[in-house]
Amino acid sequence: MKTVICNWKMNPKSFDEAKRLFAATKKLSLTTKGTDIVVLPPTIFLRELAKSYRGVRIEFGAQHVFWEQEGSHTGDTSPAQVRDSGATHVLIGHAERRILGETDAQVRMKVAASLELKLDVIIAVGERERDAHGEHIQQVREQIVTALADAPPARYKNITIAYEPVWAIGAAFAPDAHEVHQMMLLVRKTIRDTYGERAFKLIRVVYGGAVNKENAEAIFAVPDLDGVLIGRASLDPTQLESIIKAAQ
Repeated sequence: MKTVICNWKMNPKSFDEAKRLFAATKKLSLTTKGTDIVVLPPTIFLRELAKSYRGVRIEFGAQHVFWEQEGSHTGDTSPAQVRDSGATHVLIGHAERRILGETDAQVRMKVAASLELKLDVIIAVGERERDAHGEHIQQVREQIVTALADAPPARYKNITIAYEPVWAIGAAFAPDAHEVHQMMLLVRKTIRDTYGERAFKLIRVVYGGAVNKENAEAIFAVPDLDGVLIGRASLDPTQLESIIKAAQ
């Protein structure tokens, strides 16, 4: 079963607009089968959207989390608070958070704290730029290995790795299907080589970065791909519909 993860980022501007966007997403979910949809709204909208939803086709997640369950951390949200809001997922290590200073070590702590609360973690990894010497490959490997260092094997089933090259986020064009497939193989090989066969079988791998209605079909045709993480396209019901159909 494929997964479409909708990262709304800091959109929309009001809760009324958020309700309309979610209503459109919910309508699309009613006409699809065999596709999981995860919606990541701004945290301030999360509880009301999650608590008002009565269906089973959509799950909710937070876009960011701290590694402590409570305390003097102004502006942050704990895994316990995410769980209490009605969410089941959390996005950790997105490039836009890393650019603000989030480190691999912090990602590691956030993953462990979220798994402790039995949240499903979506761990974003990806290089800022590609180079002829393959340094970006080592960068992605290190992000994966560090993020999973404290993950208990019993929770591997709750982990998704989202490969999202930073240079493709918000871009007009995504890497082609061959490039995406190469990186999917790298991610899976890194998981197997470092954490073994059980992790390899249970951890899901998705792609993100400039996914749209024009390229969704080609991206979903990539072997070893469990789904996509989309940003801008999740705010446009027409784009989202095409991506969900491609997922099917």
